[in-house]
Amino acid sequence: MKIFEIKNGVVTATDVEKVTFEKHVDVLVSGLGTAGSLAALYAAENGLSVLGVESYNCIGGTNTIGGISWHYFGYPGGRHMDTDEKVNDFNEQFGCVHTESRKLVVEAELLDKGVEILYEASICGVYKEKDTVVGVKVFTADGFINIGCKVLMDCTGDAVTAHMAGCESEYGRTWDGQAQPYSMVSLMYDETRYRFTNIDFGRVDQRDDEALSEAYIFSRALEMSEERKDMRFVAHMPLIGVREGRRILSEEQITVVDLFSDKQTKTPVYYAYADLDKHGWDIAFDGDALCDWAVGANLGAYNVTVPISFKTIIPKGVNGLLVPCRALGVDRDIASCVRMLPDMKKLAEVAADMAFLAIRENCALKEIPYEELRDRLIKSGCLNHADNRGVRVDGAKDANGDKLPVIDVTFVTEPEKLEATLATDKPGEAIWAAKQMGEKAVPILKKLLESEDENTRKHASFALASIGDASCLPILRDMVSMRDDTMLKDCRKNNNQRGYMAIYWLGRLGDAEIVDTLIQMICDENEIKNPVYHSDKLTTRYAISAFNGVYFQFITNAVAALLRIGNANENLRSKIEEAFKTAFSDDSYYKRITTRPKKSSEGNMVQCIRNIAFSAIENWNK
Repeated sequence: MKIFEIKNGVVTATDVEKVTFEKHVDVLVSGLGTAGSLAALYAAENGLSVLGVESYNCIGGTNTIGGISWHYFGYPGGRHMDTDEKVNDFNEQFGCVHTESRKLVVEAELLDKGVEILYEASICGVYKEKDTVVGVKVFTADGFINIGCKVLMDCTGDAVTAHMAGCESEYGRTWDGQAQPYSMVSLMYDETRYRFTNIDFGRVDQRDDEALSEAYIFSRALEMSEERKDMRFVAHMPLIGVREGRRILSEEQITVVDLFSDKQTKTPVYYAYADLDKHGWDIAFDGDALCDWAVGANLGAYNVTVPISFKTIIPKGVNGLLVPCRALGVDRDIASCVRMLPDMKKLAEVAADMAFLAIRENCALKEIPYEELRDRLIKSGCLNHADNRGVRVDGAKDANGDKLPVIDVTFVTEPEKLEATLATDKPGEAIWAAKQMGEKAVPILKKLLESEDENTRKHASFALASIGDASCLPILRDMVSMRDDTMLKDCRKNNNQRGYMAIYWLGRLGDAEIVDTLIQMICDENEIKNPVYHSDKLTTRYAISAFNGVYFQFITNAVAALLRIGNANENLRSKIEEAFKTAFSDDSYYKRITTRPKKSSEGNMVQCIRNIAFSAIENWNK
C-alpha cells in the first residue's frame, strides 16, 4: 500500500506497511459543495454508509456560500429537483435568503439520512493499493484520522483530492495556460429586498495559495469601492466564484471537436446545456475550433447540448475514485458549458448511483452495468433523451434587447440555401453550415463573392475562409483595411464586428500579405484615434466602463492572427517579433485600452496580450 500526499507542491507516493483505519465507510465525499452535498445525500438514500469532509463550516459551496442561488441554463430533471423544491418551500415559509435556506435544508437531510460530516477538515493523504483507492488521511480539529472507503468522491471542484491521488489532469487554455475569470458575489439591500451582485474579476490560478489570497483581497477591496446606486452593501460571500480549475484525464474525454462533428458518447447519463461562455472578452486566444464558432461564425452565445458519459468522472487508470464536479473529463472549450449548477447536481446523482452499483456488483467503477445505471437515471428524470436538442437560440433577450423565443437550430445542407441567410445581418448559421458542407459549397460561394449586395459578398468570404478557400482573401483584406465596424446580430450578446472577424480568418488562412497592416494596427499609437474605436457600437450587449472593447477586439485578433501566420511562415517571424517588441514592451498599449487595475478582469485580459506575444517569441526562438 502507498500513501499519496502533496509535499511542497509536489505529489509524492510513499510505501506504508500497515495502516489502521479508525473507521470504514462505503462512500467518502471530499468537498460538500453543490455536487458533493447532494452526492453524499443520494448515496445515503441508496443505502450506503457515507462520510463527508468539508474544509468550510457549512455545506453547499457555490450554491450557498458562493452566493449563486439561481440556475443558468441546464435542462431540468433528476433527484435534485425534489431537493431544490424543499429548499424553495423552506425559503418561502421562513423568508430566509435562499443560500441560507439551502445550507439548513440540505444539512438536515444529510444528518437525517445518517451522513457523518467533518467540517473544517481536509484530506491530506490518499491510500492506494496498486491502482485502487482504499482510504484517506484526514486532518481535523482533533488531529489526524485514517478512514477506509470503497468509493472516494472528489467533489472539490478543482480535483484537489484526485490530483493528490496521482491522477493526470489538464489546466487552462493552450495559448497561455489561463483559466476563466473568477467572480465574486456580494449581498446587497436595496430598501425593499436582499439581492446579490455577481462581478467578474481577473484570472487566478487557485492552485497557488498566495495568488488565491491576493485575489480574495483585491476583489473585495475593489467591490467595496464600486458605486452601487440605491443599494446598501451587506456582506461579501466567503467563497469566490472560480469557474475553472483542473480537468482530469478520464476514461472517456469529451471535446469541442467531437461536439461540432456530432460525435456523441454511447453511454450518456444526462445532457448538459448552455453556451460556450468563456466570460473573458479575449476569445481570440482560445482554441481554433472554438474560435471558428465564436469569432469566425459569430455563434458564441448560441446554446449547445453536450451528452455526458458516466466515464467522464472516472480518472483514467484509477479505480475506487470518482470526480463528480466541474473537473470532469472534458476539454477546456467544453468545460465552460458543462459547469452549470444543474449539471453539477445531476453529476451528484450519477456518482451516487455509480457507487451503489459498483459496491453491489463488487466491480470496478468503469465496469458497472451501464444499462441499469441508464434506467435508474431515466426513471428519476436525470437522463431524458428528449433533452438531446443540439444547438438552440435561447435567452431572455436578443441583441436588440427584445424578447427572445427559444429556437431549435437546424443548419442547412444545400448550398443553394446559403445566400438568403448570408445576405442578412445574422449570417452565422450559414457560415457554419458552409463550413460543414465543405467543398460542395465552394462554387456557389465563389459566385456570391461577385454579388452587388455588400452583406452577401462579405459574408460569403467568411464562409469560404471557413472552408479554407483562398479566393476570399481580397475581400477579407479590404474589410481589415477599412476597419469594418459593422456588428453582426446573430447572438443575444457578445456579437462580433466584421473587421476583426476578417482578421481572424486571415490568420487562420496564414495570409502573409496582411502582416504589414496588422503590424501597423498594433504598433501605431495613433491607431486608437480611428473613429471606428469611438463609436457607440459595442462588441457586447453589456457596457464595460473604462475599457475600449472595440479596439481591444481588433488588437487581440491582430495579435492572434500574427501568431498563426508566424507559425505557418517561419520567414516572417523576425518581423513579427520586432513588431511585438515595439508594441508591447511598455504599458502604453495597456493605457490605450483601459484604465482599470491590472488585477481586474479587464486588466488581466489586456496583460494577456503581451504575455502571449512574448511567450510566442520565446517559443519561436527555441
